[in-house]
Amino acid sequence: MSDDKISDVEVFVHNKMVVSFACPQCKLEKEVAVERIKDVYHWNINAACRRCAHKFKVSFNFRKYYRKETYIHGLLYDSFESIDPAGDVIVTDISLTGVGFECNSCDFTVGSVLVLRFILDDCERSKMEKKISIESIRGSKVGALFLGEHSFDKVLGKYILPQ
Repeated sequence: MSDDKISDVEVFVHNKMVVSFACPQCKLEKEVAVERIKDVYHWNINAACRRCAHKFKVSFNFRKYYRKETYIHGLLYDSFESIDPAGDVIVTDISLTGVGFECNSCDFTVGSVLVLRFILDDCERSKMEKKISIESIRGSKVGALFLGEHSFDKVLGKYILPQ
């Protein structure tokens, strides 16, 4: 492996005061105080290992909940009773509280409330039906929050949380 190869390491921060990560090549661990990195632009820094001089990028994830990357087909509906889809989407990431998806020809705005239906790519092929509120639209990328979620969704939790 070349010393010039750039590797990515993601660190999930949440409420921690100190985080640690390891060099992808030699596994030397480093601890960093979160106070030193909380204002870093996009929370990405370039790093070089003190032991092997391997160069890599460290990404600090400050999200409250873990977000799992996906590539799942989904359909948007105006309500739970609707049978005709209002849009066709690709779910690109899921957390316990929301979802990110791509939609090329959807007609809605920030604040719209819709129903998203999709099937997880887990062993059980679990069917999901979630009421969502559109929170952000950046081109074809959309971010939405799950609405009406008063308790922990065990199926979604098992699917999302890292093993």
